[in-house]
Amino acid sequence: MEEKQFSITIPEKIVEEFDLEHEDEVILSIKDQKIVIEPKKKTTGNQTLSLRWFLIPTTVISLLFLGYLFYTDKSQIALVGAYSIANFVLSFGVLSGVFSFLLFFIKGKRNQVTTQSKDIYWRNFPAILLSFIVILVFALLVFFKMIGLVFIGATFDRYTATLLFFVFVGLVNYFMIYSALSITPAKLTNVLIFVIIGGVLLAMITNKDYQWWQFNFSFLGTIEAKDSWQFNVTLMFSSLLMIALIDGLFVELQKAIPHSKRLTILRVLLTLTALNLGAVGLFPYTETGPFQGVHNQVAGYLVYLIVILIVGIKWFLPNVTKEFLSISYMIAATLVVVVVLFQWTDYLSLTAFELLSFMLAFSWIILLLQNLQKMAQNINNTFQVKVNFDYEKQVTED
Repeated sequence: MEEKQFSITIPEKIVEEFDLEHEDEVILSIKDQKIVIEPKKKTTGNQTLSLRWFLIPTTVISLLFLGYLFYTDKSQIALVGAYSIANFVLSFGVLSGVFSFLLFFIKGKRNQVTTQSKDIYWRNFPAILLSFIVILVFALLVFFKMIGLVFIGATFDRYTATLLFFVFVGLVNYFMIYSALSITPAKLTNVLIFVIIGGVLLAMITNKDYQWWQFNFSFLGTIEAKDSWQFNVTLMFSSLLMIALIDGLFVELQKAIPHSKRLTILRVLLTLTALNLGAVGLFPYTETGPFQGVHNQVAGYLVYLIVILIVGIKWFLPNVTKEFLSISYMIAATLVVVVVLFQWTDYLSLTAFELLSFMLAFSWIILLLQNLQKMAQNINNTFQVKVNFDYEKQVTED
């Protein structure tokens, strides 16, 4: 039985992006009920590259660490504590990770290495870098806190301590290099989720007043709360990251749909929402002083903006899916019920009201950003191609 031969025409944009001008064949495979086309000559993946290069800064910083131990004549060093491996990792290890992130992000933007960060703009880079530093420091603090509880009073000689330091710093550099090479708008959304949820949880855990919940959710950022800076900085970092994410998404959307007033208005409203989120952290709740009442005002504006976005989403995005519309209206209805239960029945406490409102509003914002990402990806990275029966080639082979 003769096998029919078919051919497809690849769009010019794909040919240029994957440098297929001099290729006559590509690899076609089926994965998860999808047809995947890949170039025969694949470039080195991000994981391989980060595995190869993370050893260089790790080795250098570990040798400096060992030299410092000899210079200070420290024969034993603790795992955690005031003068410990954990402290050195949190200082020198994080610095080397930041340097690795900067180096490979710049290399990626200059097309010196394969990267997914081409859609990340330089104006958004500071917010992204700060967010990854927050994630790294938060993860290390939690990790060493757990290690300290398991290995109470553990100390090591110089060489063992250096080996442990090498392993920890190696993980830090690998994470930062891999992150720098694989940043995409979709991953930025995950970073935003981690930063805001992780930061708020850290503020709850580290707050010395364990009865904070008897006041209100905003108490975590007030002067009366212990370590209130963690809660406020989390909101401000989340605001910057959200602005960066919105900027990248709408640049891609407006390339495909130029001069759209609806998209412009949606972008402005989302940016104002992000700015108000940051202002909630920038102006903590206070009953006295020059900023008295500012916290409540910006928090109120945040609620109004969320309501406007949910009510008007069908107008802003006419092609939005029915599923997202249904979820949006369900969240809006739940917010109304929460307000009624708090203001008119006193069923909910102020803390419960603020927590529920925050979680519902934040969840909807994340869903909206994910839908915008899918829309941008479908518009800019989806191509329609024709499948042709290669009759002449078949006749020649026969």
